[in-house]
Amino acid sequence: MSHKPIVLWRPKATLASDDACTTILQYKLPPAPSTIPPPYQSPHDSGVRLLYVPSLTYFCIKALAEYPDEIHALGPARLRYEPPRSRSNFDILAALIPTYRPFSRDADSFDLSLVDPRLWAVLVQIYDNLPAAFRQYTLPLSDLHLPLLQSIPSTQYFSLITVLSLRSCRMLTDDNVVELRHIHTLAALDASVTGLGTWGIQRLAKSLAWSEADAMHPAQRRGPWGLRILYLENCMNIDDNVLYWLVKFPLLSVVGGSPRNHMQTMAPP
Repeated sequence: MSHKPIVLWRPKATLASDDACTTILQYKLPPAPSTIPPPYQSPHDSGVRLLYVPSLTYFCIKALAEYPDEIHALGPARLRYEPPRSRSNFDILAALIPTYRPFSRDADSFDLSLVDPRLWAVLVQIYDNLPAAFRQYTLPLSDLHLPLLQSIPSTQYFSLITVLSLRSCRMLTDDNVVELRHIHTLAALDASVTGLGTWGIQRLAKSLAWSEADAMHPAQRRGPWGLRILYLENCMNIDDNVLYWLVKFPLLSVVGGSPRNHMQTMAPP
C-alpha cells in the first residue's frame, strides 16, 4: 500500500480572464514534497561495513524494517534489550545504527533524526528496556513515512502516541485541517496562533469515522479519536460554538485557549 505525505497548503488564487472576458480564478496546486533528502537518507552511513558477523536478530530486524505496520502480527512476544558491558561486546543497536555509540557521553541525547523512522518503529515494538534516547521520535508532518507509522495498530503491549505542534503555522486553515484525519494516533495538537476556526474544528470532528469491515479485517476507527489535548490560543476565528464540536472527541479532556483565552478541563461525555 502506498502512502502519501501529509502536506498542508493554502491555495493562492490568481485572477485571469479568457478571450470572452470571462473572469477566471486560477489556483496553484500544493507543491510536491521536498526533494531534499531527510537526515536519515544522507550518506552519513554509506559504505559502512561490519567487521564481524552479526547475529541472526540483526538480519531479521533489517528485513522487518520496511514493514513496521505488520509487527503486531508476530504476537505479544517482546525482546529485552541488554546494553553491552564493554566496547568489545556485540550491541544490536550499534550494529543497526552505525552512528549510535552506547559508551559515548552523549548516548542519551543521540540524534534519532539519523535513524530511518521505520527502523525506529520496529525497534520500539519488539524491544523493552531501550535507552532513553529512543523513547520519542521527531518527524516532519510531510515525511514520506509518517502515514505508514500512523497505520501501526495499538496493542495491549504497544501504543504509538503522536504529539503534533502546528503553532503559528500559516498554512493551517479550516480548509486543510481535515488532512489531519490521517493521523490516527494523534493525542495532542497545538494549533495556536493559526487561522483555524470553529468551522475547521467542526470538519475535524466530522472526520471521526469507522472503516468498513471485511472477511479479513474488522472495522477500525479512522481519524483522531484519541485526541486528548488541544491548544487553540489566539485563534481569532474560534467562537463559543466550538464547544458543541469539542465534545465530539470522546477523550478530549484539556483545551487551552478557549474563546476567553483560558484553560478548560473537560470531562468526556
